[in-house]
Amino acid sequence: MTWVLIIAILEATLTITSLYLLIKDGSKPERIWAWILVIVFIPFIGALLFFFFGINLRRQKMFDLKKEIDYAQFEKFVIKYSTEAEQSISKRHDVTSSYIHLIRLLTRVNSSIISFNNKVRILNDGPETFKAIFESCEKAERYIHLQYYIFIDGELADRFERLFERKIKEGVEVRLIYDAVGSWDLSNKMINRFSEIGVKIFPFMPVRFGRLARVNYRSHRKILIVDGLVGFTGGINVDDKYIKDDEQLGHWSDTHLKIEGMSVNFLHFVFLSDWLFVTRENLIKPEMFKLMDLIGDIPVQIVSSGPDTDYPNILQQYLYILYQAKKYVYIVNPYLIPDTTLSMAIKTVALSGIDVRIIVPRNSESVMIHWAVKSFFSRFLMAGVKIYLFQEGFIHSKVIISDDSVCSIGTANLDVRSLEQNFEVNALIYSKEETINMKKQFSVFQKGSKQLTLEAHKARPNIDRVKEKLARLSSPLM
Repeated sequence: MTWVLIIAILEATLTITSLYLLIKDGSKPERIWAWILVIVFIPFIGALLFFFFGINLRRQKMFDLKKEIDYAQFEKFVIKYSTEAEQSISKRHDVTSSYIHLIRLLTRVNSSIISFNNKVRILNDGPETFKAIFESCEKAERYIHLQYYIFIDGELADRFERLFERKIKEGVEVRLIYDAVGSWDLSNKMINRFSEIGVKIFPFMPVRFGRLARVNYRSHRKILIVDGLVGFTGGINVDDKYIKDDEQLGHWSDTHLKIEGMSVNFLHFVFLSDWLFVTRENLIKPEMFKLMDLIGDIPVQIVSSGPDTDYPNILQQYLYILYQAKKYVYIVNPYLIPDTTLSMAIKTVALSGIDVRIIVPRNSESVMIHWAVKSFFSRFLMAGVKIYLFQEGFIHSKVIISDDSVCSIGTANLDVRSLEQNFEVNALIYSKEETINMKKQFSVFQKGSKQLTLEAHKARPNIDRVKEKLARLSSPLM
């Protein structure tokens, strides 16, 4: 048997197998057809790409088991507190009553219980965020729990190492989950140094031969918990580009959130759930959750989503905020590659007369993503959406705010990967004061941006239109 024949048989086997798995998956038709085009028109390589990035793990038992274990452990805490939360809403005279159906929706599909005993602080950019993070970690007495999509070598990692070593000597436990793909540049030397000083460090879903589909299902979450009292989440990773200008894109702007109060329990549960999944060590125990004294009065709801959830919870959150809007919806997101449902919602709300504004970066890390994002501009602009291109470096924030009533700060992008495939987490804040604070920051971002008009967009070169159309074909895969 010649090598040519062997390769031909292997190619045919891969192609047939991938087409079978794709059709059996039964996901969205546009996704299926996009992959069929890749598999058929890029022989062998297309099938390999499908095995790396296309296999749908959402229905697999590994995630079903995770879900069953998580909620069995957390059920008592959820049942006890959800009843109290529902009763509290009826007694309040604030924006929560306007979003009661969203609150109930997220409670039912995600056990995302709203809590009122919270204080929040919106953090803008890396220096402010890491100052707050290190100050909180210095006060740790019991544990520091961290989970990051990107945690890589550099000045920040070295600062964490020195902090961890000092706190572990004081008796503080440190647990760290890093995503195996996002933190690909985290060196074995750094991992070993963390282990040697006593950090319990584990990768999320390491990619090995035979498990190539895991490349496609990543933990995009950024979570830090200190003693169950303070929590952080948002868009900022442990990467020096947040404290130093990026060589390619310049200043890296982002938004993070510090939470104190009852909602830290629910953010902590997301971490502990993933820790159980990664290590099989069950820390989801009553002593990990605290019924705290009065800290603040900000209503917060933690929303998580991923292949282990029955519904696309964060997508549902975005859709509800859009359709509930009476005056405006302002969005900041670097990866605007929405699916059909979200794209239609954005256009429908804008066409109805709601002020819809979206800030995206002028440039992107990826050429393909850059043109895929631009491929949505024409239809959005024609529907009345105001699009602003951020000029002062790269903007990485994942923020949505509406009607001076509700704002969401978290990790989820507006693309298929975040809303259907990745593990994500957002914090929903039902507060006029904090929404207006975030609106002020949106104005800062808007001043650093240039509005794109429909006329200017129509005048773009024909070659740009071709690039957009080609990138748009692959958007269901992103």
